[in-house]
Amino acid sequence: MEMEAEKKLKSFSWFGDSKQKFEAAGELYTKASNSYLLAKKPLLAGAALTQAANCYLNTNITKYEAASCYVKAANCYKKENSSAAVESMNKAIALYTEDGRFNMAAKYEKELAELLEAENEFQSSLQHYQTASEYFEHEGSTSSANSCLLKVAHFSASLQNFRKAIEIFEQVATTSLSNNLLKWSVKEYFLKAGLCHLAEGDVVGAKKALDRYAKQSPDFNGSREHKFLIQLTEAFENFDQDEFKNAVGEFDSISKLDEWKSAILVTISEKLKEDEEEDLT
Repeated sequence: MEMEAEKKLKSFSWFGDSKQKFEAAGELYTKASNSYLLAKKPLLAGAALTQAANCYLNTNITKYEAASCYVKAANCYKKENSSAAVESMNKAIALYTEDGRFNMAAKYEKELAELLEAENEFQSSLQHYQTASEYFEHEGSTSSANSCLLKVAHFSASLQNFRKAIEIFEQVATTSLSNNLLKWSVKEYFLKAGLCHLAEGDVVGAKKALDRYAKQSPDFNGSREHKFLIQLTEAFENFDQDEFKNAVGEFDSISKLDEWKSAILVTISEKLKEDEEEDLT
């Protein structure tokens, strides 16, 4: 099939329509990709789909068809050639945005972010989650936008950009307060924002934030999360490692700490030790 497609592209006619030639070649490359997939040769299938997409871009066929081929090519490349998968997905996203299909662009920006996350490319993943959230918001999908924003917040904190993480956690918490389906997660968002304040070593900022959060959300005020943050803040302010450890242990015994919170608490503990040593000198 690929040889037929290449032959079709090389053919010349004084009277023929070049766009029809590219369209016919694109169809042949697509058929070739199906054959490769049946033969369990995903890399060759991906290459054929990439060629099909390139052909379709030279025809009157909509950009959607070419973008669809790039997406399929990315799926073929995923397991064996992640860089080729990223390249193909980026090309698809560019075509969707050019065509004003932001719902599709959002979907594949998120998939690309997930692919990069799996490859531990957190900085690049963060950027694509950010873009996905903007496209979802543009399409009125607030829940999907928030989901991507929270990913940005988590990665930002892991990359020591606590200020950005705080801004996002607070933003998502505020927008969730007016939504009956989402408001139950507000305590979690405020907890994470509070932890990021302490990870910055900003006790004053943490105390002000806790007062603000309590006024914003009656559910947060006096909750386990609220009390936990108060205990941590007091321990930090008093340079009390034992108080800090007791607060963490008590909270963990009731609400199991996940990997992200545990990592942030380690950062806070180290910051507490540094401040304690400075206070002693």
